Amino acid sequence: MNISSLSIPQAVSTYSELDMQAELQRIIEFCLLTPVFQPIIALDSRRILGYEALIRGPENSPLHTPDQLFSTARTTKQLASLEFACRAASCEKFVALNLSGKLFLNMTPLSFTDNQYRDGVTREILQRVGLSPERVVFELTESQPLDQFDLLRAASEHFQRQGFASALDDLGAGYAGLRVWSELCPDYVKIDRHFISGIDSDPVKREFVRAMLDIANRMGNKVIAEGIETADELNTLVAMGIENVQGFYLARPAAFPIVEFPEHVNTFPQQLRFGSQDIFRRTVGEIMVKVDVIPSNVTAESVVKMFRADVRLTCVPVVDGETPLGMVSRAELLNVFSRPFAHDLYAKKSIAEFISPMSLMVDCSCELKKVGQLITEDPHQNLSVDFIVSRNSQYCGVGKIRHLLRCITEEKLRAAKHSNPLTQLPGNVPLYEHIDHLLHAHEEIVVAYVDINHFKPFNDAFGYSFGDEIILRLSTILCRQLDAEKDFIGHEGGDDFIVIFRSKNWRERCEQVFIEFNAAYLALLPHAQTEYWSNDRNGCRQRFGALTLAIGCVFPDLTSCTTHHHVSLLLADAKHSAKLMGGNAIFESRRRYRPNEIQLSN
Repeated sequence: MNISSLSIPQAVSTYSELDMQAELQRIIEFCLLTPVFQPIIALDSRRILGYEALIRGPENSPLHTPDQLFSTARTTKQLASLEFACRAASCEKFVALNLSGKLFLNMTPLSFTDNQYRDGVTREILQRVGLSPERVVFELTESQPLDQFDLLRAASEHFQRQGFASALDDLGAGYAGLRVWSELCPDYVKIDRHFISGIDSDPVKREFVRAMLDIANRMGNKVIAEGIETADELNTLVAMGIENVQGFYLARPAAFPIVEFPEHVNTFPQQLRFGSQDIFRRTVGEIMVKVDVIPSNVTAESVVKMFRADVRLTCVPVVDGETPLGMVSRAELLNVFSRPFAHDLYAKKSIAEFISPMSLMVDCSCELKKVGQLITEDPHQNLSVDFIVSRNSQYCGVGKIRHLLRCITEEKLRAAKHSNPLTQLPGNVPLYEHIDHLLHAHEEIVVAYVDINHFKPFNDAFGYSFGDEIILRLSTILCRQLDAEKDFIGHEGGDDFIVIFRSKNWRERCEQVFIEFNAAYLALLPHAQTEYWSNDRNGCRQRFGALTLAIGCVFPDLTSCTTHHHVSLLLADAKHSAKLMGGNAIFESRRRYRPNEIQLSN
C-alpha cells in the first residue's frame, strides 16, 4: 500500500516501525523536508536578531510534524541522518531567502550516539551554501534525562570548538536545569514557555524569570523569552528587562518570514523601563584616536616586522587613500606566520589578504551603546581587534574596544547608581539632567507630575507588597503610554513619577493611563475590593475608595525657565492643584516662573 495515499492518522496507526523507517529514509533521500523560520526579535535595537529554523515533513506523510519525524528517527536509529538533512535544508533556504541575523538550529545531543553521525558535516554544508559559522547558533535541548548530561556538554564543546555559538533551549523545562546552565555556560538561554504563559498576572513566574535574568546577566549569557502569545506577556517581560523575544504574538513560523521589525510591536517603547534612555548619548567620535595606517599594497612580511618591533601594537588599519578596508590583527597574522613554510608562502603577498574577518567599521556619529551591542552580540568577536571609525565612508581614526567597553560600563554603573531600586526608572539626577538638557536646547515640553491619591492609607490597609506591586504596575503603564523616541519618565520615589512629554498628544496619553491604571487596580485586589477602611494622614479612621491618579502638568516658558529648579517650583503647585480636584484628574497649570514668585500669565 502507498503510504502517501493514506490520511496521516490512518498511516500512523496502520504502518509498522519498518514502514515508518522506510518513509523517513524516503524523506531524507529525496530532500522532502521543508524549513520554516520564526524570527527572534531584539526589542532594544528594534531589529531581527535571527531566525529559528523549524522543520516540517511532506504534508501527505505520516511524518509531517516534527514530533513524528524525530520520534521515528530515534526509534529507527536515524537521528543523525535526519538532523543533517534538516540542517542542510535550513541553511540552504536561509541563504536563498537572504535572511539577516543569526540562524538558530535545533540539535539533539542524542544524535552523537547515532552510528551514522560523522564530524565535519555542518562545515561542509555551510561552505556549500556560503554561510559563515559565526552566524549559526545551535540550540541544545535540555529534555534528556539527567544521565545524558555528558551528551549536552559534549555537544556544546564540540560546536564551540568549531566556532559556532550555542543556546540552551527550554530553560527550566528539562531534567538537568540549573546544573546544565552552570556547567555549559551557553551564549544564549531560552526561557521555557511555561514561565512566559500568563506572566503578566502571575507574580511567582515573574520572580522566577527575574532570577533567571539576573543569573544570565552575571554569567554574560543573553536571554531569549520564547512562546510569547499576548501583548500583556510581552509588555511585562520588557518591563522586567528582557530584550530578546520570540513567539506567535510577534510572528508565526513561516516559509517566507518577516524581514522587518513587526509593526504591531512598534507601540512598545525601546525600553519600557526607560532606564538608560538618556545615558548612552556619547558617540564613537568622542573616543576615537589617531593611529598610523598602512596601504593595501604593503607586503605581509613588512607588517609582521612592524608587530615584532612593537609589542604594544595589537592591530593596524588598512586604508587606501581615504577608504578604510579593515584591520589587520597582530595575533591572527603572527599565528599564520608561525606555521611551517609560512614565510615562503605569504611573505610577499599583499597585506589586504590578511585583513581580519572580524573587522568592524562604524560611523563617527554612532552611539557607544550601539557599537557595544554589535561587539557583544557576537560571542566570537576578538576583543584585541579595534574598530575603524569613518565619516561618510572616509577614514577618521580608530576606536579601542577596551576603551569603549570601559566607557559603557561606567555609564551603566552611573545609571544604576541613580535609578530607583524598585522600578529601575531614572531617579532625580538623570531626570533633572534631562530637563536641563531640553531647556537649554529650547525644546517645547510638557512636564507632568503623576501621583497616586490616598496611597498611604492603601499601603497601610493592604501591606507593602501590594503597595510595591501597584507602583510597579503604574510604572509599566506610564512607560507603555510614552513615545520612546520623544518622551522621558523618572521616578522620584514612593508613588511619585515625573513624565517629560515632547509628543503632541500628551493629554490623550494621560487619559489612557487613567483607564489602564483603574483596570490594573481592580485586577490586583482580591474580589475587586474597591472600598476599605484605613487611617488618613491625620490618623483618623475613614472609608476610602479605589485608587486614583492626580496629574499636574506645567508648560515651561523657555524665556524664563532655565533650569530644573524653576520647573520643580511650577510642578509642586500643579501637583497640589490636581490632588484638590479629587479622583482621576489632570490639572493644566498656565503659571509662569518669575524670580522669587510664581505669577499667573496674562
